[in-house]
Amino acid sequence: MSRQSGGSRQHGSQSRNIDGHHEGVIAQVKSIVTQLDGVLSSSPHEWATYVPSARSAMGAIDRIHFFRDRQRFAEQIWVLQGLQDFAYHDPDSGCIRDIAEWCQIAWLRILQDHPENLEALTGGLKLLTGDSAITELDAVTNHLCDIGLGSNWLQMSQATLAQIHRQEGTGVLGQDSDDAAAYPPDPRRQGPLYVEARGYLQPAVDFYARAVQSANARGSTTGGLLASAAESNMSLGNVTAPPGDERHFTQAIHYLRLAEAIPNFLLSTYLQEYLNDYGRYVS
Repeated sequence: MSRQSGGSRQHGSQSRNIDGHHEGVIAQVKSIVTQLDGVLSSSPHEWATYVPSARSAMGAIDRIHFFRDRQRFAEQIWVLQGLQDFAYHDPDSGCIRDIAEWCQIAWLRILQDHPENLEALTGGLKLLTGDSAITELDAVTNHLCDIGLGSNWLQMSQATLAQIHRQEGTGVLGQDSDDAAAYPPDPRRQGPLYVEARGYLQPAVDFYARAVQSANARGSTTGGLLASAAESNMSLGNVTAPPGDERHFTQAIHYLRLAEAIPNFLLSTYLQEYLNDYGRYVS
């Protein structure tokens, strides 16, 4: 009897030690992510110095199986988004590929852990501060994973799109461009760079479409989500040969009209100009 009691006390002590260790690791990871965000905001030219720290955070997360804990969803999304932002600190020149790929796998891991929930609450990461993020946690999971994966694929495409732009010298494909002109019909759209770009952008379009559909089902669609979905379609249209490109441009206009109609939401200058210039051609 005394041995059993002693064993129970020992087991409880070990559990507390493990829990305490995990909490310490999570706190360190959060500190690193906060540091990475600060670097990108104040000293983006020093990003390379902090790559080992980001990789250290990734390793620590994997060791403690951080993404298995369904009760820490808000923290998981925050950490994952911070590492993804760091991976794509300068998307036009490429990404930190191992970090970007790790983020993509992490999004899929979270999504795989919640297979029973096919609907999702919308609104992006800001919802995590509200009660709805707690009461509908499983629903939020799938939706934000769709957004995260859509963002990951869209960001991953930017280096290839920038390379196309530099080589072709016409049209603008990047999501932050100031020119909405699409590429003219060109057989080079079947070239290797275009194929690579479509390989990145088709998943982005698909994941954003899923996110919009589930958000619409709950009546909680946001302008930011619609704008991102529009950008992914615009970019895919720009690297798709006619007549397939028209479908993506038309879908982009549809998303932009919905976003423009949302009270208190303003499209970026670039997207508003795109809607004004090309919307009149779409019924």
